[in-house]
Amino acid sequence: MAKGKRVNQTRKRLLDAAEAIVARDGVLSLTFDRVAVEAEVAKGTVLYHFDCKEALTAAMIERFVERFDTAWADAIATDPDARGRSVRAYINATHRGEPFTGLHFDHVNGAITAALANSPERLRPVQDQGQRHQKAIEADAIDPVLSTIIRMAVDGLWFAESFNLMRYDPALKAAVIDRLTEWTRGRAEPAAMPKNTTISSNGRTQ
Repeated sequence: MAKGKRVNQTRKRLLDAAEAIVARDGVLSLTFDRVAVEAEVAKGTVLYHFDCKEALTAAMIERFVERFDTAWADAIATDPDARGRSVRAYINATHRGEPFTGLHFDHVNGAITAALANSPERLRPVQDQGQRHQKAIEADAIDPVLSTIIRMAVDGLWFAESFNLMRYDPALKAAVIDRLTEWTRGRAEPAAMPKNTTISSNGRTQ
């Protein structure tokens, strides 16, 4: 096996182990010793790939970003309806993307993101991803205010459940996601603002 491929496989194994630890035991249990045991490698192998815990968690975040983008791109590619496609893909990747993002994606991603809250430079990939998605959502052939409202609702639901702030009845949650999806298709949309309405810097309509 080529050295580069072997190194990549080892790195993947370590990241898989780190995710398993956080999913099972919480982010405070994420140590190099625990990762080495979980991955069945020497601690020196972990240190070879990640020189500090922040580097490990940053690598986990980068992989989360890649997984979500894969789910989002796939949802766009398989949607024949161009109207609302990007925001619809955002809904699906966030709340129906488990085949791409993994079983523990929401829980582990939320925990690691929170752990890096005081290291904004480590969260740059997430911030850049959010901007990319927002730009696509605003250009999605539907009212950009409506598409942003949908995105905010999707994000709010994800954060509430990922950080264990709120647990919604599964049937109600599914109905809300279905309604948001209907809005992207022009069905049961809330009333749009009049075309001559403007939004001031403080967010008030005029």
